[in-house]
Amino acid sequence: MQQLLLATVGAPFLLGVVVAIAAIIVPTRRALVIAMLIPLSAVVIHLILEGMPALPPVAAKQKLPVILVCGAIVFATLTLPRKALSVTVSVLLTAVALALSGWLLGKNVLLANPTKLGVVLFVFVVASAAIGFAVKTPASAQRGEPSALAAALLSVSIAAALSAAMGAFVGMAQIDGALAALTGGWLVVNYIRYLKGNDEALALRHVEGVSFAWVIVVHLIMTATFTPKAAPEALICAVLPLVVAAFITVGGVAFDRFPRFLRPVAAGLITAIPALVAIAIAAFLFEG
Repeated sequence: MQQLLLATVGAPFLLGVVVAIAAIIVPTRRALVIAMLIPLSAVVIHLILEGMPALPPVAAKQKLPVILVCGAIVFATLTLPRKALSVTVSVLLTAVALALSGWLLGKNVLLANPTKLGVVLFVFVVASAAIGFAVKTPASAQRGEPSALAAALLSVSIAAALSAAMGAFVGMAQIDGALAALTGGWLVVNYIRYLKGNDEALALRHVEGVSFAWVIVVHLIMTATFTPKAAPEALICAVLPLVVAAFITVGGVAFDRFPRFLRPVAAGLITAIPALVAIAIAAFLFEG
């Protein structure tokens, strides 16, 4: 049990801490560090939990680490111009990354199963649009709580993990849970920086935000595609925290009435509501 907890929670949490610290050490290249190291950290998680994949990869679980490495290279390269992305470009970038990944991972399964195809298409469309809005930099007069997207990604991973566990795919549940721990490690370090006065410590903007979100959502798509008994309704709700994060960003919801230390917590609780619904649905439909 201790070894399982170390592999699923301890090591991924430490990876998240390391990524956050690396971004602090190289502040001028924060976007590059996050955009590159989060996908690579996900690769390390796969290696810890699944071992070295066969090359060339055949199964989806073997393809995913390769896809993540390619994503790390692409997203890191896109940060080099240091230009802010428009909402349209962010949506298109997210859509292309998710579409290519989902197609490479599970096209045969999706084409043979209309229900799974419908769920994945819903996740794809909602995530692409929501992420595109959630990673924008709000106008100075309308600044939403910057922690919303990161908090939403944590909620998505937890909902995906429990949906996979109750849908008879324990291996995917471990990976999703490990990604939640990775996100948690990143959040803890940056929450401390936020408390020390850095308003943007918890923000995930533009390419680095797309990269981080892509890593989480591509695993949700993997969960939806290959979990044998996953509840479609639960998986649909699992992506909705991203919609809440986008609303907080676009709507300029800043939680100013709360004490500073509670603002990210409030954002996290609100983004978690759809994830809690997803977990409740998965538990209600759990067949044992």
